[in-house]
Amino acid sequence: MKCLLLYYTGTFNTRYLTRLLKARLEACGAEVTTYELDPLKPEKLDLTGYDTVGLGYPIYGFNAPCPFLKFVRKQTFPKGIRAFIYKNSGETYHANDASSVNLWRKLRRDGALIENEYHFMMPYNIHFRFDEALVREMLVMDDLLLDVLVKEVVSGIPNIKKYRLIHRIVTFFVKLQYIGGDVNSFFCKVKEDQCIRCGKCVRDCPTRNIYQDADGKIRFRHNCLMCMRCSLNCPADAVRIGFLDWWGWRVNGPYDLDRLHGTPPAEPVITEDTQGFFRCYVETYQSIRRRHEELFGDSEK
Repeated sequence: MKCLLLYYTGTFNTRYLTRLLKARLEACGAEVTTYELDPLKPEKLDLTGYDTVGLGYPIYGFNAPCPFLKFVRKQTFPKGIRAFIYKNSGETYHANDASSVNLWRKLRRDGALIENEYHFMMPYNIHFRFDEALVREMLVMDDLLLDVLVKEVVSGIPNIKKYRLIHRIVTFFVKLQYIGGDVNSFFCKVKEDQCIRCGKCVRDCPTRNIYQDADGKIRFRHNCLMCMRCSLNCPADAVRIGFLDWWGWRVNGPYDLDRLHGTPPAEPVITEDTQGFFRCYVETYQSIRRRHEELFGDSEK
């Protein structure tokens, strides 16, 4: 199988998943090529010669990120090519289910065969920070889901669900968030007394929305994707992300996924008794374990 993985990444969670997925597919004998979208250089690719294409993205406000959607629409998918989607977010509420609806439409118009879709869990880069024990547990569950994805994609086993109308409606109306980054840029700033002038935010911004003026101060233009790369990765925690910061939604400090991966917590974090925000994970865990057992005969690796 010759496979192409097309993906967009904000704070590198999707890049991390893509690296794991590529290794798993190659271990099964697939020839895998990866392409990470540069929002400033959305190339039109030659997709002929591939058997399968995987589309990966982080969910932004119940939708695929706008630059990724524009990039996919620019491509011409060969008729009959198999396609699957691997998306990720910090919560698995069903409101996220239809986030790929516009990608589906494009792929179907071109005659691609959309057979599989998977929703991975990755820690938040906004709202609040995830506890390391939970992140370790999430990565264990993501490993099981990767097992499922690779088995089904390589074996040609479809695994896709029809989107409910209510989730399509949520995706449609929340699409207004596509303009939110540009508006929020007017309120973003860097705390001068904390900034160490390392230039990391300027170098890393995927749309070059951040720059250093003649006085050496960090400034913001108005082409923001709200990916949170600047605020999460600032070594001095100096970036303030506009009205999101006013609500206390800033998360600073990248998660060390390589260190956390493969080391499950001593005690389960998510249980059947879990309530509140993480209650959605209970159903997700159960679904992953059930499908893993159906394919491999047990629920644990």
